[in-house]
Amino acid sequence: MPAPRHSFAEQERLVLDAAAQSILESSLIDFKMSNIAKNAGLSMGSVYKHIQSKEDVLVALSVRLDKQATAAVKEVLSLPYSLPTKIVAINLLSEKAMYLYPFGYQLMTMLSSQDLLAKASEKWLNKLSIAAEEIRLCFEQALRQAIQSQELLCNEDEQESLIEEFLLLNWAISIGFPQIVNHPHDVSITESKRNVNIPLSLEHPLIRATIRMTNSYPWKHPVSIEELSEIEQILQSRGMRENSEPSA
Repeated sequence: MPAPRHSFAEQERLVLDAAAQSILESSLIDFKMSNIAKNAGLSMGSVYKHIQSKEDVLVALSVRLDKQATAAVKEVLSLPYSLPTKIVAINLLSEKAMYLYPFGYQLMTMLSSQDLLAKASEKWLNKLSIAAEEIRLCFEQALRQAIQSQELLCNEDEQESLIEEFLLLNWAISIGFPQIVNHPHDVSITESKRNVNIPLSLEHPLIRATIRMTNSYPWKHPVSIEELSEIEQILQSRGMRENSEPSA
């Protein structure tokens, strides 16, 4: 019996690459499973070994997004700057750096639907849960290290509650981020002026609010605008943030 052309892992990669291509050719709602098979150069039977439904496709691609986001977050947190400033700087990352695909923000919004998740397979839901936990652990470990080094000042009996509270607030911001990017807070902005590819400036209300929220915690040194500007330049040099639109 001849050996298969691709290993199981290689097939899965082909299927997910083809799924992303199919979505780009249509939309997150209108893509077809048959097009995924065609783009992957595989039979429908081979495709169904990896994904059983359109909901599986969306969850599987979300796993990829979370893995990409984890890598991006780790890169920012590894920079030689204060932790509170690095946490705020994560909001400066471009959609491509954080979410891999042009439809990343929209996919994140769709994944908040319990009806969609209920139709996905346990296999991909488990993978999504593991990927999401990895992001949480990045922040949790950074916060624990900050407490140990006394960069974050708090009593021992309040450490766990403070970490949990901080993680919850940042999770809420990350969930709302796509809505903020795609729907400007300024209702006077017309459709023709909206451009989600323009990065949030350091003066954007979301950045200012995140700085204020972060500084409400007992850091040894609060968020530094100077450090934030330096991180912005680093991210731009690494292709992880677009240059801001020049002033008119």
